[in-house]
Amino acid sequence: MTAVLLCGMVLAAQPGEAGPSPTGAPLVEERLAAVRNAPTDPRARMELGLAYLQAEEYDFAMAELVEAINLNPDNKDNLAAQANYHLGNVLLAIDRAALAINAFREALKLGWRDAGVYLALGQALTSQGKFDEAIIQYWEALRLAPGTTEAFAGLGLAYEAAGRVDEAVTQYERYLQSVPAKDDHGVAAIKQRLAKLKERRKM
Repeated sequence: MTAVLLCGMVLAAQPGEAGPSPTGAPLVEERLAAVRNAPTDPRARMELGLAYLQAEEYDFAMAELVEAINLNPDNKDNLAAQANYHLGNVLLAIDRAALAINAFREALKLGWRDAGVYLALGQALTSQGKFDEAIIQYWEALRLAPGTTEAFAGLGLAYEAAGRVDEAVTQYERYLQSVPAKDDHGVAAIKQRLAKLKERRKM
């Protein structure tokens, strides 16, 4: 439940990219055409990988993102770093958190220091039970982008899993104060967790 909840949040909080227009199959077809025209262009490969990720075609997404990395060994325009970040998101989506951690760390090593990378790394570490390391990554995401509401939820989940109830309550409350008023599934899940923690504190 925790991994699913955070995965949705992380995938919604992609770091700065050009926003795609169409989605699903039309987007894949459009970007496949771009790759056919320029098969050795790492950006075209990365964008095709992103289209496959949006279409939930994870094997194809991984193949294209790995190709984008291989075609850009010098990390020109930070493309290999970005492709590693997106590869990490694909790996998270298919429950390969240990490999996702490696991809996110590589993205950071190559210089892609965006709040979304730290947020995703925090999620992957949480799913591996590395709560203290995850907490550091979530705080780094907030340092870079103080309005990253998903980081409050991530901190709450990591603190809760680590048995630090008071800190978890604080972060869940910050999350609920920061998210839009609409009560979607993620908000409902955090409210439920918060209520249980408050009940536990009374006992």
